[in-house]
Amino acid sequence: MEEEPKKDTNEWALAYGDMITLLMTFFVLIIAMSSDKIEEAAENLMTKGTGDTLVVADHKDSGIFAAKVRSKSRIDIDAVNRPVPINELELIREEMVVFMTENELYDVIELMRTREGFMIRIMADILFDPGDTYLKVEYLYLLDTVAELLSAIPNSVRIEGHTDDRYIDDNNTGNKMSITRASRVCEYIIEEEMLLSSRFGVAGYGRHRSLYPNNNEHNRAKNRRVEIIIKEMLKDA
Repeated sequence: MEEEPKKDTNEWALAYGDMITLLMTFFVLIIAMSSDKIEEAAENLMTKGTGDTLVVADHKDSGIFAAKVRSKSRIDIDAVNRPVPINELELIREEMVVFMTENELYDVIELMRTREGFMIRIMADILFDPGDTYLKVEYLYLLDTVAELLSAIPNSVRIEGHTDDRYIDDNNTGNKMSITRASRVCEYIIEEEMLLSSRFGVAGYGRHRSLYPNNNEHNRAKNRRVEIIIKEMLKDA
């Protein structure tokens, strides 16, 4: 009588090994499919993203800006797509002309070349109420534009304040008002675009540098002004 062949006691191990192999293959397949989706999602973010969002707090000491917080998006522009550089002050002038045209501000802003560089002259009445030193909200977009333009160049800037002849007294009211107004404008521009304060200087001349005789209201309105002087960069600087 023939003996029955002995059963291999390790058969279960072979079956177990096959099962583990199949499971590993299954998991590798799932991971590969997931990686493709992750890669695709990352690619979409890189092609559709616009950059990180910055939150910038505005001027806190001038009364009207305490609750205002401005959010903006920073977008990196590829260097290949940038226009050929031109004279920086000429670029500022062209941008300001476009801005003045779009917003019909030719009556309250003047642009001119000076011995120092380039000047943006703004009638003070659109920035401040009569006798006041706090910036008016309705024309802050004007200073926003100036700040944005100044953020694109490294030039030094001086901001000057001027009044008319109505502040003649022993307390130097006109001089104090003119320098305070210039300081308000300077602080707002610096904080709006987080510019280096070392680039800026402030001066106030009161009634002492009038453009026109203070003999009528039209001339007085012209003499009440804030001047933003962008200094020419030295060629070897």
